[in-house]
Amino acid sequence: MIRRLRALGKALPSKLPVPSRIYVVPTTNSDPTERLNERLSHLQTTLSGNGNCHCHATLFPGIFEGRPETAWRAALLFLKDISGTQVNESTTLPHEPTLKRMPPQLPNGRLALKDLADLLFREFRKKRNGDLGELIILARTALEFTPPEHPHHQSALISLANLLYERFKKEDTKADLDEVIRLRRSACECLLPDDLGKQTILLELDDCLYERFRREDAIVDLEEIISLRQAALDCTPPPNRCRQLLNVASAIHEKFQKQGLVGDINEAVSLADTALGLCPPGHLDRPLCRDHLASCLKVKVSTRNAQVSTSDTSSPVSSGIKQVVKKVFFETVEKFPLRLLHTQTGTLCNRDAQLSHFEHSLQYKQFMSPSSPRGSQQLEREISDAVLEFFGFVMLSHRWGSGEPLLRDVEGKGIYDLGGTVGLAKLQKFCILAFERNFQWAWSDTCCIDKDSSVELQEAIGSMFSWYRQSSLTIVYLSDVFDNGSLANSVWFKRGWTLQELLASHTVLLYTRDWSLYMNHDAENHKTDSALLEELHEATGIADQHLMNFYPGMDDARSRLHWASGRRTTRPEDIAYSLFGIFQVHLPVLYGETEQNALGRLLAEIISRSGDVSVLDWVGEPSSFNSCFPADLVPYQTVPHVQLIPSDPAKRNGLDPEKARRLYNDLVRLPLARCVNSRLALPSTIYPVATARLKESSNSPSCYTYEIHASRLKPVDVTLPVKLGHHAGTYILVRPWHPRSLDTTESDENAVWNFLEQLEQPFNALLLKRLRHNEYKRIASDCVITVCVQDLASTLDSEVMILDIV
Repeated sequence: MIRRLRALGKALPSKLPVPSRIYVVPTTNSDPTERLNERLSHLQTTLSGNGNCHCHATLFPGIFEGRPETAWRAALLFLKDISGTQVNESTTLPHEPTLKRMPPQLPNGRLALKDLADLLFREFRKKRNGDLGELIILARTALEFTPPEHPHHQSALISLANLLYERFKKEDTKADLDEVIRLRRSACECLLPDDLGKQTILLELDDCLYERFRREDAIVDLEEIISLRQAALDCTPPPNRCRQLLNVASAIHEKFQKQGLVGDINEAVSLADTALGLCPPGHLDRPLCRDHLASCLKVKVSTRNAQVSTSDTSSPVSSGIKQVVKKVFFETVEKFPLRLLHTQTGTLCNRDAQLSHFEHSLQYKQFMSPSSPRGSQQLEREISDAVLEFFGFVMLSHRWGSGEPLLRDVEGKGIYDLGGTVGLAKLQKFCILAFERNFQWAWSDTCCIDKDSSVELQEAIGSMFSWYRQSSLTIVYLSDVFDNGSLANSVWFKRGWTLQELLASHTVLLYTRDWSLYMNHDAENHKTDSALLEELHEATGIADQHLMNFYPGMDDARSRLHWASGRRTTRPEDIAYSLFGIFQVHLPVLYGETEQNALGRLLAEIISRSGDVSVLDWVGEPSSFNSCFPADLVPYQTVPHVQLIPSDPAKRNGLDPEKARRLYNDLVRLPLARCVNSRLALPSTIYPVATARLKESSNSPSCYTYEIHASRLKPVDVTLPVKLGHHAGTYILVRPWHPRSLDTTESDENAVWNFLEQLEQPFNALLLKRLRHNEYKRIASDCVITVCVQDLASTLDSEVMILDIV
């Protein structure tokens, strides 16, 4: 005690004397005043007898319980009382004992007590000896001397907190840790935002809170740690924020491990990623950031995988049904568009999102609920039917306009939340209309295809007809038709892609510019409405039976080409691609090729698969792909027509039936026409040209009319855009044959007679020029070359060949 008083005396100002000795008298709260006075008198007598004529006594009932540290605290309070007496009375110490309690009024004295505590604490930390409890009493007393408004209050808080934390590390007392946290919180509250020492105090409080969190697992402590680390991050300039970012990420990571909230691990990943971005290659902290980010990503991935593996807590039976549902779902929707718009939310859904919607449906829950046992085949049929019913979708058929939204514009967004373009408004109204008609799903060619993916675009073009065929409804939006407008005037009927959309769809509703039903025809299907069907026929030239019940394929290929001949596409090659579904062909989509090449590939596929040579019946400019193909579809606008002549059975008299049968058999056995590598193998009967006389009556200098005489044919006038060569023998007229054009259902004799009747009719011939290596090239004419045979007898001698035409 004496040593401490000497140290205190040195620290206090010289004008404030400190007693060399202090006597602490034990008392209790129950001692009567008379007894206390008696004890003080006894103390006075004792001190006077020892030569201590000046003394000062103050009573602190109840605080001394026989412990030295409490005695030291009492001594300090005693000094506090002395200080107050000296300031107020400015006198020497009284001669008699007094009983006083006065408030502290000596700032320098307070500061001296704090300085003494700091000095002793430093000595304690250095030598690790001395009584830590005494230092805590001293620091606590110093804190009491400094109220919150005092400029040294914060430093007093920190000093006491440091002493208590030192004792906590030695004695591991929860009460000490709690008080340290309280004191450091108070110290933080005293700091200004730009205080240089704020970050240090925040980190020290962080350490204490984390220690308590580690022991007690209280999430409230962890949340405070996150707030503190965020505050420390805010105080750190951007170039040095790497470690602080990792500290915040680490705390949020730990919070995720306690609560499992996906948002927490995502935030931790984001913070770690930001920290890594602040550390370029070669930075000392880059490996630390990389490892921390990898750790967060591992937790994120493993948690997600664990959720997948443990989410199914159902019984083995229902788990098996889930697998069957998933299997049948993907098998059923495989022929559906890859992406569909959910009309209720306006979100674009891929396969996984579609499955998720189905798994939340009433139909799915019915499969999961206990029911009577089903056989596997029956169950799969029921699931397939349920999927088809649930995913009934509506297709949009329209003319592209300005501002059409693409996949990247709507993916991951709700279309009802977007705006700004006419095309987007059209998409929104289409989806709302589908929703009003009780359809959950819709499709538009604007945003439901990834046009940047050549693979997906190829698949979409090849599947387009099938998608419209499987749709529950096709909404045709005629943006240029008003209430009283005419269908035939709409540009929709002049576009290439809309032909297959009209033919493929079973159910069609036509909407005008303001999204009202055309002519207010509130029918379930405008393709079955007699009045509208007539208008559709006039606008398209397509017969009613094809409008209502069209089947894709090669049948009557020439008529199908005729339907498309007046239509146009933005990209020239699309005119051919838009017909793939109508002819049910699957060819590569090669954007960038010429229209002639694209159309040539289509015609080559049609001829090779069907042998239908009627597609060669045209007048116009030849294609660079093959001279027997037209350069575009325009020549197919003209419908071929041959005026038949009455049959004369008398002409057959005297014919050699054996020759007729032999020619018939030769033609029946001919292979189908085929086109490979742009070379057309064409089965034909040959009529060599004997003479070709140029007629002077030609009206145009670019047209040349010839009178052509060919073997076994009557002379015919032909108008050509080019002059023929001088050697007529290099030219032939040919009649292409399709073996199916011959009747093979009748008896052999009747079939031959029907064949002879067919031979005597006029036919449209092709003019070919012989090239080297037995190749031929078609000479395009400006008119149809319709020829008649001279007589049946000579026709039976016709040569049958398979010509190689380039």
